[in-house]
Amino acid sequence: MRIGLVGAGFMGGVHLNAYAGIPEVEVVGVADARAEAAVAGAEMVGARPYASYEELVAAEDIEVIDVCLPTAFHRELAVRAAGEGRHVILEKPIARTMEDAQQILEAFSGDGPRLFVGHVVRFFPEYVGIKEKIDAGDLGTVGVVRTSRRSPFLLGWNDWYADWRASGGVLLDLVIHDFDFLRWVLGEVDSVYARGVLGREYNRLDYVLATLRFRGGAIAHVEGHWGYPGPFNYSIEVAGSRALLAAESTEPGTLELFRETAAPGEVPDLASGKNPYQKELEHFVDCILTGEEPILEGRDAYEALRISLAATESVLSGRPVTLGGRT
Repeated sequence: MRIGLVGAGFMGGVHLNAYAGIPEVEVVGVADARAEAAVAGAEMVGARPYASYEELVAAEDIEVIDVCLPTAFHRELAVRAAGEGRHVILEKPIARTMEDAQQILEAFSGDGPRLFVGHVVRFFPEYVGIKEKIDAGDLGTVGVVRTSRRSPFLLGWNDWYADWRASGGVLLDLVIHDFDFLRWVLGEVDSVYARGVLGREYNRLDYVLATLRFRGGAIAHVEGHWGYPGPFNYSIEVAGSRALLAAESTEPGTLELFRETAAPGEVPDLASGKNPYQKELEHFVDCILTGEEPILEGRDAYEALRISLAATESVLSGRPVTLGGRT
């Protein structure tokens, strides 16, 4: 399978590293407006560098376009690639606005090329283990979940993360991981209430605390932090009627299971094996080759965006926002 990657920044490099371990694919070209980034990315996988998507597809026979551009550029390139009959792997979030996301879904709504959106947390072993235990009923009825995702402030092309209009801030670029995972395991969100620092003058620090109420009755408290004074890290606790399950990235490879009638137990070695990005991209490639459905559909990415934008609205208005189920 011949792949072309557009956007050779940090996330583009992560994807290229992952492709290097997938024998079914050949990355034949890497496009970036910054010549040095295109060259460096191409060298990682033995591909050829290009200055633009247009140059890439004019020179190479491309079956799949991997889009790792800033969020605001997702719609234009995804819709164009779909119209040209190319499958698209699109790094999350699906788009910056609901209107853009809807246009992307419509472009891939037929029997032609397929869309895959990279919500990689669904492939992290700790989170896979949590979903398996919830689905198996090991925790009983889930009542409360607490998540935290903390990162130093991100640097990118033209400092686009610092422009909230382009990036959507910590809610749209970081916390959306947790929103997608929580909806995956707990179902639809009825309402969200969030407080944060969005709108203050200093744009290189973003913090939010959001409370989600789910249709099934569970409540989740979701924390996100850009500008964290330390390395990236995350944590999650899931409290059910039978047990509490916790994972912490600073102690990789373990889930701690706490039961009322037993000492804390450990589910070992969950972080071994391939990195989650390689698992994600292997899954997408396999779906293209076999025709199988992915574990994350375009509509799931759309709903994660809807939750994130509702939380943004709540931060700006100071009031809860009702989602009312899927649209």
